[in-house]
Amino acid sequence: MQRRAAAIVLGLALVAVPGAARAQMISPMLYEWPRIALQSHADRFSGDAEEPQARPRPAPDLAALRYTPSKARRTANLAAFVQKTRAVDPKGAADLQKLFAESDFIDKIGAAVAPHGLHIDNVADAYALWWITAWEASRGINDLPDVETLAAVRAQAAGALGATGELDRATDSQKQELAEALWVQTALIDGAMEQAKGDAARLRQIGGAVRQGAQAMGLDLAAIDLTPRGFVPLASGGRP
Repeated sequence: MQRRAAAIVLGLALVAVPGAARAQMISPMLYEWPRIALQSHADRFSGDAEEPQARPRPAPDLAALRYTPSKARRTANLAAFVQKTRAVDPKGAADLQKLFAESDFIDKIGAAVAPHGLHIDNVADAYALWWITAWEASRGINDLPDVETLAAVRAQAAGALGATGELDRATDSQKQELAEALWVQTALIDGAMEQAKGDAARLRQIGGAVRQGAQAMGLDLAAIDLTPRGFVPLASGGRP
């Protein structure tokens, strides 16, 4: 396992401050449309242990996974993120607002993930990294998988989201809202995990918040395992 790109971690020093309130920023997706799209994926991934891997799916429309970013929409997305965070964590919302005002936060994430072949304007790439980061956080770790595993999860995410059909009908604005919600959540989890390194109690708290957020979308992180083939259901439906 490789260490995740440090640029993401260093940019989150103000956000990932130890304290119970910060975990609340991680759990909600804070947008309704992304929750619908990701619930569709969770529905397809859940069920019998062997079924999700065997179920035939149409080839994803790779073009539908991309969008043309709008700076105005990005500003609105981040402002909405701050506003909704304020309802559960006023201090965290203030930290986020300050962080977002310093520079283009999404562009910074894009620069950090680009060396790993991930594109900031690709919804499946955003989901793949969120999925990996959330699963790892639920187990108290924070590493970037090897190239083979990352490629498998990217393909898995593209297939799962493409198969829902929702992205085919989505506007660029909706895709950007979904992707940026995922990028921000990923960065928050990554930063929180880095800050909590060596603090077992804090790591458990973050993992619990992440599991709660994923569970709200119907995705049980405890029921899946990360392998070189991507995510696979655990036959026992629990932790390895």
